[in-house]
Amino acid sequence: MRADNLEILDRITLSELEQALDTHTREKVEPDKWTAFSWSASRHKMFEDCKRRYYLNYYGARRVREAKNPVTSAVWWLKQVTPVRTWIGTVIHHVASLAVQAHRDEKEIDEKELIDTATRYHWEGWLASKRGAKHDGQWIILFEHLYPGDGLSIDRDAAEALVVDLTRTFLASDAYGFIKYLPPGAVREVDPPFQSFELTGVPAVGKLRVYAIPDVLLHDGQDIYIIDWKTGSAAHESIRWQAGVYRLYAHQTYLLPEQSIHVSIADLENTGESIEPTGGIPPLDETRTFISASVQAMLGRLDDVAYNTASIHSFPMTDDLAMCRQCSFKRACWRHE
Repeated sequence: MRADNLEILDRITLSELEQALDTHTREKVEPDKWTAFSWSASRHKMFEDCKRRYYLNYYGARRVREAKNPVTSAVWWLKQVTPVRTWIGTVIHHVASLAVQAHRDEKEIDEKELIDTATRYHWEGWLASKRGAKHDGQWIILFEHLYPGDGLSIDRDAAEALVVDLTRTFLASDAYGFIKYLPPGAVREVDPPFQSFELTGVPAVGKLRVYAIPDVLLHDGQDIYIIDWKTGSAAHESIRWQAGVYRLYAHQTYLLPEQSIHVSIADLENTGESIEPTGGIPPLDETRTFISASVQAMLGRLDDVAYNTASIHSFPMTDDLAMCRQCSFKRACWRHE
C-alpha cells in the first residue's frame, strides 16, 4: 500500500465519503458467490461491536474493481489492515498448520526449524507491510505502519520474542500432543480456506451460506475433535458461538450426533492448556436459533435483501470511542486525529 491509495481521504469530507459509498452500496447488481449475503461468527461480532465498521468491511469495500472509485478503493485498502498482535496470531496459525500437516503426512518436525520458520514468516510480513507489497500472496498492512502516530502496540524485539514464545507454547500444548497421539489418518482438515456449509430454513433468505473454518478437525472413526488455536484472550463470549458453529458444520458434513463432536480451545496465550469456551459449547438447536436471530438483525438494516444492498446511513458509528483506537477504518470515519 502506498500513500496515494488513501490520499482521497485527505481531500474530501466525511459527508462526501458517505455519499460516494452510499451510491456504490445501494446499486442493485445481481449478487455472486462473493457478494451474496452470508454469515459467520466473526461477522456477527463485528456487527455487534460497531455497525459502521461492519458496513465498511462487508459493503463499502466490496466490488472494488467494478466500482473504479477512489473512495471505494481507499476503504478496500483499509480493510486489509491488521494490528501486529493479530498478525502474530496469523503467523502462529501458519506454523501450527505446517506442524499438523507434517504429522498427517508422517514427517518429522524439527522444533528449532519450526521456530525459525515462524520468526522468518513474521519478519517477511513486517517488511512487506513497510514496502507496500504482498507476502505469501496476500497484502500485509500493519496497523502500526498505517497509524504510526499511535505508537507501536508492541516493539520489534518484543514482537519477535512473542512469536518464539507462542511457537514453543504451541509445541508443548495439550492440543498438539493430542494430535500427535492420534494416527496420522485422523487428521481430516487443517485450516481450509473459505470453507462453508449451507443452513436451510432461515427466515427471509431460505438457504444461508455459513462460513466455518476449523483450525484442525480430527476424526478417529467414532468421534470428531475440533481444535481452535487462540493466541489472544480465550474468554470472549463470541468464542462460544464460534465453537457452536464448528459443531454445527461437523454435524452437517460428517453426519455425526452432537454428543460425538467435541470442540476445544488451545489457550496459547497462557500455558497451552485445552479448555472449553466460556459457557460451554452450545447445543445445535441453540446455535441455529442464535444464527437466525443474528441474520434477522443484519437483514433488518438492508435496503434490499434480494440484492444485498445497504445504505451507510443505516449503519451508524459507535459512540464508544475506545473501540476506534485499534480500528483500521477510523481514517474513513475521521476518528484518526
